[in-house]
Amino acid sequence: FHSTPTTDPNPPPPPNHDRRVDSYTELNADEWLKRIHHILIKRTMAPSKQLGGSRGGSLLTLVMCVTCVIVGYILGSTRSNAMSLVGNMGGQASQTEVKVSQIHTMASNTTIPQAISTSTGSWHDVVKEIIPENLLPSYAPDKLLFPISRSMLRQSRPIVGNTERLHAYLKKLRSGTCTFVLFIGGSVTAGHNGGGPTNAYPKHFMDWVNEHYPCKLPNGTGGRHEYTKTHAGESRSNFLFWSGVTSVEKFDLAVLEFNVGDAFQDVLPQALEDKGEAGKTKEYIGSWYFEAVVRRLLLMRKPDPIAIVTFNADYMGLIWSQLQAANARKVLFRSDVEPQNLFVSSMYGIPVFSAVIWMLPLASKRGTEMQNNRTTYTYSTPNWHSDSCCHPRRQGGHHILSLVLAYCMLEEEKTMLSHNEFDTLEAERDFTLDEPPLLRDPLYLSPEEDEMYIRNSNTFSGVDFADPNGEAKWKDAIVINEGWRWYADNKDNDKFGFIANGTEGGQHIAISLNGEHYGKVEVVFVVSYENFGIALAWFGDGNVDEETNCNEEAKKHQTHRLVARWEFQASLPKNEILKESLPKDQKKMLHICLTPPDKHHKGPDNKFKLLGVKVF
Repeated sequence: FHSTPTTDPNPPPPPNHDRRVDSYTELNADEWLKRIHHILIKRTMAPSKQLGGSRGGSLLTLVMCVTCVIVGYILGSTRSNAMSLVGNMGGQASQTEVKVSQIHTMASNTTIPQAISTSTGSWHDVVKEIIPENLLPSYAPDKLLFPISRSMLRQSRPIVGNTERLHAYLKKLRSGTCTFVLFIGGSVTAGHNGGGPTNAYPKHFMDWVNEHYPCKLPNGTGGRHEYTKTHAGESRSNFLFWSGVTSVEKFDLAVLEFNVGDAFQDVLPQALEDKGEAGKTKEYIGSWYFEAVVRRLLLMRKPDPIAIVTFNADYMGLIWSQLQAANARKVLFRSDVEPQNLFVSSMYGIPVFSAVIWMLPLASKRGTEMQNNRTTYTYSTPNWHSDSCCHPRRQGGHHILSLVLAYCMLEEEKTMLSHNEFDTLEAERDFTLDEPPLLRDPLYLSPEEDEMYIRNSNTFSGVDFADPNGEAKWKDAIVINEGWRWYADNKDNDKFGFIANGTEGGQHIAISLNGEHYGKVEVVFVVSYENFGIALAWFGDGNVDEETNCNEEAKKHQTHRLVARWEFQASLPKNEILKESLPKDQKKMLHICLTPPDKHHKGPDNKFKLLGVKVF
């Protein structure tokens, strides 16, 4: 466990443990203030006869007080300045100033005030410490949405977690090995409304990795650190379409970004036990799926154990608006998923990097009105978001997220290089690195659910229409297709699905499915606030009269109504378990038919976007 870290060419000097040094210079400003305070009180309270009479005593007392103030000020300031210069990288110094008036106040109140610090230089100096010179133009002060302080960045590590896996990844970076990163996230990771994938934080972060840690291929030629993103969104859809993760042949680091998408999860059809009242809440459901994803990753080898980081990149903005204030008070954590992700991450020792942990309190600390005032308040929610939901702006937003990731990586690297055998104990070791891995008992999954979805997570069958490269895998399973098309319907051309669109309805698709052990059939589709309608699903055979409208055919069967609309101004996957089962060793046709718009329909289009069907 206590492996030898990579040798630092410029190791820090050993700490000075000898406190017997002639050490008036070792005292900081506070210690000097304490000494001055002691002398002031003692001398002013002493009887004047001890000092050779009242007149002589007063004069001597005055001389001693002035001397102590001057010496304390000089030495205290000198020590504070020296420590500030050592502790601030990039030459950014701070000065400590202690005023005589403060000493008088201290003497009368018998309390020790903290020294007042004033910084020199620019807030952008901290950015220069993190970002290589070649990339700095993209992180210039006028390119970022708002100033970033060292204090903000320090808050970006709310959970340190177990860092063995992360250290293994950092050692690969430092050795010049080319690595691969898998970003498992939703629309924020995809750069939605922020310029798309080419302007999203994964791209900027990987540019930083390549600049800061250049790598070479096994043949000695120059290479690059590569990355990709899963096609699924929140933890639930990644759980359902796990092939998006398993199909990646090799990766070294997984970045989990679910802080927005997991706020919309409202059903848990995979539950194999009664979860009680808590199991009906979004917080419980989101935690169940998030834990399932974490457990699968901890058991995975690609081919080495994967470094895992939870990245809380953004928050739901709409619920913080003035119009939603009354409803917001009825929602636990106000739809911010971070508290529940922090709990799960901490229990599994997963390091957490977060922009939300400091950004959301900063946005809301001046009240709801100011939080939603883009023109007046720099850190307001609309100044950060490009829409009413949850997506960083095109210019500067994703660079701030990249900056947070880069800072956290550098801070952990510093810790790794200062590592010694007493920093951690055997009990803290990551037992999931063992062979076979020792995984803690689940927090939310039952033993049966863990056995089914985690230990044997490959025992699924079905079709995945969300995979941009998956057409060859499901092509032969489509038995009937009348009016459905497989394509990406977003402007970034990366969100695929089988789509029907028609104001009269009647678009019909039939899919051949094989049964599995539990016989559960799950349909995954997109829900949105406008232009999306309703489809009917049922099991039957392939003998359907093509002249007959599928809505008429549906009347002959027991159907399941799939409603693809909701009130939230967001488009997200939804999953439903069909009423009819499909036991193992059976084969059936699943028919899905788009219905005409009803009176509650909104928008000129009538769409249904099918993402896939899973049988387990």
